[in-house]
Amino acid sequence: MSEQELRRKIVAVGKRAFDYKLLSGTWGNISARLGKNMVLMTPSGFDKSALKPSDIILMDLQGNIIRGKWRPSSEVPVHSLIYKVREDVNAIIHTHSHYATALAVTGQEIPVLTSEFASAVGHKVPVTRYVMSGTQEFAEEVVKNLGEGKAVLLRNHGVIAVGDSLEDAFQTALLVEDEARTFILASSLGYAKPLDIDEVKRLREAYIRGYGQEKRRLNLRF
Repeated sequence: MSEQELRRKIVAVGKRAFDYKLLSGTWGNISARLGKNMVLMTPSGFDKSALKPSDIILMDLQGNIIRGKWRPSSEVPVHSLIYKVREDVNAIIHTHSHYATALAVTGQEIPVLTSEFASAVGHKVPVTRYVMSGTQEFAEEVVKNLGEGKAVLLRNHGVIAVGDSLEDAFQTALLVEDEARTFILASSLGYAKPLDIDEVKRLREAYIRGYGQEKRRLNLRF
């Protein structure tokens, strides 16, 4: 994918995330890997529903700006570190969706409750300890808790979702919010029973074998 195509896709994902209430106002950020050692990232202080392709900043993995007229998001350290340690990650979305953030504030991880979440994400979503965002310590805390997974809750802050494409990261962010909502609603009824860990593994393996991580069926158009 060319740089211009990726810029347009980041803008489209930002608008979609805003429409789905994963982002609000100027909070949150989106990035995508360009080649092996470059990253395109949303600028600081911009409403994600009003971005233009020319607003997106091109940086290297050390955070040096290659092309762009705006200041990048303050979360450059965490995006850069994830890309450095996870070669399988090509896109990152940092959201502030309501239900997932509510759990992040209370320090509760999201268990695997539904077969859909088991299939497409395949693991419970852990919570970091509280660290001031935008710092290297915060980046290291996120990477430690994310591990090889697809999402992590940021204590008192929000969500990081990753994927091998912008579509994959966006789908993960949506599923995390949906699973968080299901958990909160089920808990209000008395008890939210997680799926057995072996069943989660079986569903995840079947999903990868049968759907190639469901890219064909998902068919998101940005």
